[in-house]
Amino acid sequence: MTNILLSILPLVFLGLAAWFFLRMRRPRKQKAAKDTHSTRQERAVWAWAKVVSARRGATDSGNRVRVEMQLEVHSPGSQPYLAMTTWLVEQEALAYVEEGKEISLKADPLGPQYVYPNGPWARFVE
Repeated sequence: MTNILLSILPLVFLGLAAWFFLRMRRPRKQKAAKDTHSTRQERAVWAWAKVVSARRGATDSGNRVRVEMQLEVHSPGSQPYLAMTTWLVEQEALAYVEEGKEISLKADPLGPQYVYPNGPWARFVE
């Protein structure tokens, strides 16, 4: 009986070692990264836009005005395109987002509809 166990035990050990070695060498599937506004904002590149239309909304408790805009976005290496966005803009900076003005912003190259303000005077509304 012990002879059988002594002959099977090394085979079991070799099988476990091979399984463990193959398991460690196999590339793991990476979880699909969920795009959030923070990851999009980190990925965004500098761009500029012309304000096609701007509609002011309510003022929040921080004295910022909700502004819905249609922008003609000009991003490096791509054709201009239209994007809709909503930002909370400080009251003193409302002149920056009037129709016809050009503003600096950041645009996500993988999601061009996501445009973020490039300055502390405004913030993106999720």
